[in-house]
Amino acid sequence: MITKPEHETAYQDIAKLVGKHADKLTALELLAVAANFVGKLVAMQDQRSVTPKMAMTIVEKNMLLGNQQVIAMINETKGNA
Repeated sequence: MITKPEHETAYQDIAKLVGKHADKLTALELLAVAANFVGKLVAMQDQRSVTPKMAMTIVEKNMLLGNQQVIAMINETKGNA
């Protein structure tokens, strides 16, 4: 979960980088690239302190949180075209 200001700052930096490629890749391709990146981050965890199950729990929770955040943002802008 994004619990610190540094987490949001890191997210914003990653979003800007992804945005640089948004005109060259489809949304599905961007999803595939992001998933590949997350897979690599999971593999780079210190396996002495982070089990694969722990890493995947963090991935799952944050995927759900991100989805909820975007849905909430979309719902807030309904009717404000």
